[in-house]
Amino acid sequence: MIEEKMLNLLRQGKLSKWFSGIGQEAIAVGVASALEPTDFILPMHRNLGVFTTRGVDLGQLFRQLLGKEGGFTKGRDRTFHFGTLPHRIVGMISHLGAMLPVADGLALAAQLRGEKRVAAAFTGDGSTSEGDFHEAVNLAGGLEAPRPVRRREQPVRPLDADVRAVRVQGHRRQGGGLRHRRPRRGRQRSPGGRATPSPRRPARARRWLSGPTLLEFKTFRMRGHEEASGTAYVPKRLFEEWAQKDPVARYAKHADRARAS
Repeated sequence: MIEEKMLNLLRQGKLSKWFSGIGQEAIAVGVASALEPTDFILPMHRNLGVFTTRGVDLGQLFRQLLGKEGGFTKGRDRTFHFGTLPHRIVGMISHLGAMLPVADGLALAAQLRGEKRVAAAFTGDGSTSEGDFHEAVNLAGGLEAPRPVRRREQPVRPLDADVRAVRVQGHRRQGGGLRHRRPRRGRQRSPGGRATPSPRRPARARRWLSGPTLLEFKTFRMRGHEEASGTAYVPKRLFEEWAQKDPVARYAKHADRARAS
């Protein structure tokens, strides 16, 4: 509903820019739900679900998104160029790969202090081509810092294989659905509906994995880079294919079946 409202405001000329995350909602909600409130999370432009799942005040959030006085940056910025440390959300910058070394630092600080804390950073396929990504993964592997990294865009290469060379565990999952059911003990359901170990447990209990973890979620954004860019550069067949995997529609069907039973 928020996404659709923002798109309408944009068409009416009441909003100058909007970075849509339609089609990728399950990733933000799933990651934020899996982490503890004391864990750090480093979102991107399209991770609206991180802020709503973490319980950020909606009035202040909306004022921020609309560039109004009373937002987190007092109307000096819009969208998601902000953070809220009381909610353990670290504000992003446009050079998205640069946030990954920050996650390394947060994880290392927790490690040195003896705190059982995770720093989860989002990144997409574009950022994985940046030097910051490779340096951060290499640093995390060397320090064995507990830093799950979430990848959100269409996969370009098998990252799970790439990162093993620097002692970082890598796993791939489908990212278009969020299953709401009780998992087996010690495991949680992945956004794709398959059981996968909790991202916290490798870093905290060391029961499944040891050290940093990269989880690659295959997903698809149904809008352009931002609304002015359009979607002409994306083949129509991809939209038709991924429309069948829409996470909100899939969750609604799941909820209807649950009520009927």
